[in-house]
Amino acid sequence: MRALFVYLSLGLMFAVTETLVPSAMFVKPNLLLLLVLTLGLREKVILGGPLSWLLGGLQDALSGASLGLFGLVYLILYLTVRSIAGPLNSESPILLLFLVFSSTLLQGLILIFTLGFLAEHGTYWRQVLTVIPGQLLVNLLAGLLFLQCSSMLSRYRRHR
Repeated sequence: MRALFVYLSLGLMFAVTETLVPSAMFVKPNLLLLLVLTLGLREKVILGGPLSWLLGGLQDALSGASLGLFGLVYLILYLTVRSIAGPLNSESPILLLFLVFSSTLLQGLILIFTLGFLAEHGTYWRQVLTVIPGQLLVNLLAGLLFLQCSSMLSRYRRHR
């Protein structure tokens, strides 16, 4: 129950931060993606699956996208990470950065595929593809910042 409260609090804080941060080069850091990746590496499907879908719904509600679009995208990303997380070292910083890179690409592909069913016109894929390079860079920088913050928190816990 405590983990659920922590993840929901972080998700709400990240979603509000994403909304308030001005975008540079038309992209913003996708902090909720980092949280979904963390869920995929650390939490079982019974908690992580519904929580990742709920985080996507929160992003849909705040971003004005089609309701349920990011819920589906985050659920697919969570299940993908969860399916390969067993043999991986979940504490590796290189793994998190690789997952941020590959998940940003996979998120773009899932968005293109799902928007193919939802959009009325066929030019949506150009918009998604033009944003991906900048989004990769910004997400990797956010991942580095996330790693720094988590290492500072773990040092703080050890001292307490």
